[in-house]
Amino acid sequence: MRRRLFLDDDPARAAVFLARHPDAVWVETVPDCLDKLLERWDEVHLDHDLGGEHYVDSSRDDCGMEVVRRLTREPRRHLARARFTVHSHNMIAAYEMVLQLGSAGYPVQARPFGMNLPDAPPIWLDFWRRLRFGTSAKIRRMSARLAKVRLRSSPKAPPIEVGPVDDPAETG
Repeated sequence: MRRRLFLDDDPARAAVFLARHPDAVWVETVPDCLDKLLERWDEVHLDHDLGGEHYVDSSRDDCGMEVVRRLTREPRRHLARARFTVHSHNMIAAYEMVLQLGSAGYPVQARPFGMNLPDAPPIWLDFWRRLRFGTSAKIRRMSARLAKVRLRSSPKAPPIEVGPVDDPAETG
């Protein structure tokens, strides 16, 4: 029997999930989820927008991103093999959650609730690794090249000559 944790504020979605997985545990708030994450889970399903709101700011402490922040700040080794699914329809926040969890080493996918997406390899992981480990050196090289190009291509300003100042009163 797989242990599943389901964070969502919508009772209708919870009913659908629990009908499919009667063994799952449903929590509606971030504190309840964090308490349950002290236990071992096989699957953790996270929503971003909680409390009956939609498209909330990810910096709030009452949304699914707070769970992700805690998991990345305080890694939980007993969840290293748990499969995380971010099921929010707030796609920007969902992918931010996926990137954060993935960078912390958790197996994770984004799958909006109710959408049957084909199982596919997590291509974002390869992208994230390349971005995370290769970008800083590439940015430094590109910045250095750009600075050289700017120096070569910017024309030198003619020297400013200071001479006698014409008095407008004398020329008139």
